[in-house]
Amino acid sequence: AGGAAWEQVREAHAALRALAPRITDPALRAELLDACGLLTAAAAPAREVSLAPREVDVLACVASGATNAAAATRLGLSPETVKAYLRSAMRKLNAHTRGEAVAAARRAGVLP
Repeated sequence: AGGAAWEQVREAHAALRALAPRITDPALRAELLDACGLLTAAAAPAREVSLAPREVDVLACVASGATNAAAATRLGLSPETVKAYLRSAMRKLNAHTRGEAVAAARRAGVLP
């Protein structure tokens, strides 16, 4: 698919990841997160990276162009909490910038 189509997939992934924590039914939430996994599996082969679910949520928002404040609003977190998750994910991915973290997460198959 072209670049615009992949961008739509990435935006859909970010929206689904942001929606999942608000779903109170555990089975439905798990099904939604499984669907997110299908999107990431289509993008790249999985590499051994152990990110917390909220770190993936934050990276998905960052990948879609959200600022920390916008990601916080979207995920129902404080901006400081978003920064903490982002720092943690960057450390695990050995990334020094937000862009490097997103690229590394995509290479690892964590993000589409």
